[in-house]
Amino acid sequence: MDINRANMNELFRGYNMLFQKGMEMAPHEYQKFCTELNSTTAVEVYPFLEQFGGMREWIGDREIKGVSSQKLQVANRDFEDTVSVKRNDIEDDKYGLYSHLIQTMGFNASQIWGDLAIEALLGGEDATWIDDLAFFSDTRKYGDEATIDNLGSAALSMDAYATARLTMLKYRGHTNRPIKVNPNLLIVGPANEGMAHDILKNSRKITAQVVGDGDNAKVITGTVDNGYAGTAEILILPELDKEWFLADTTKPLKPIIVQKRKAPVLTRLDKEDDENVFMRKEFIYGTDARGEAFASFPHLIYGSFPA
Repeated sequence: MDINRANMNELFRGYNMLFQKGMEMAPHEYQKFCTELNSTTAVEVYPFLEQFGGMREWIGDREIKGVSSQKLQVANRDFEDTVSVKRNDIEDDKYGLYSHLIQTMGFNASQIWGDLAIEALLGGEDATWIDDLAFFSDTRKYGDEATIDNLGSAALSMDAYATARLTMLKYRGHTNRPIKVNPNLLIVGPANEGMAHDILKNSRKITAQVVGDGDNAKVITGTVDNGYAGTAEILILPELDKEWFLADTTKPLKPIIVQKRKAPVLTRLDKEDDENVFMRKEFIYGTDARGEAFASFPHLIYGSFPA
């Protein structure tokens, strides 16, 4: 292929179509537990209400809920991915060799938001929230009485799931009224997939009871109704190991917020007078994005981190 602007523009249009196709192919499972917000500046500042509780009977003056003096500041980060294409390959009509590379670049670029969301999810055990406690904590209080315990350490089991679910259902706000959490999504890694299905998909569960002592002891098994079947959807994330999370994704804000400043687009350096072309006979194609992800409200998700 002759190297001229018309041909290079046509090549870029083809590569850009492949890039977009790759982006469209990428899964977006993170959206199940994330709210996406657009960002317009380098650092976004999010105010939070000081109280949770909802409406009350209006007697006397209104009770005005203030915006917390503690605000969450979230700075956008920069991300990039870049590849080089040899000029000789383009001249020799071998540009198709790079088609899969460009398409894969688009596929990977589209997953940056999910990668950030999972990073925020797993980092919540150590990352501090606006009250200076770790986001996943067993000592947080909403008001003087209501404790929001969203941290566990048990491996996933029927009993551990029941404990997490009951804990979330009992959450109360600053006025000691129920927050009405609805835990509807169980997030696990591949190692916990089988147990997650046992808890949520099987309508019956196996019971075992030891009867007798010593040599006369025997195990009697049976089945009983599984009351937790269908209480939550299962989401498998390959990045997770033993950790597991129970989330409420039914509220206006989901447990993790993905802050998008700049979506990935394909760009190029392919002019004859570009340094990479002139000095090294390479055309450069790249993409970049800006954004961040962070946890929203502790009462929206329970996390367990087994040793």
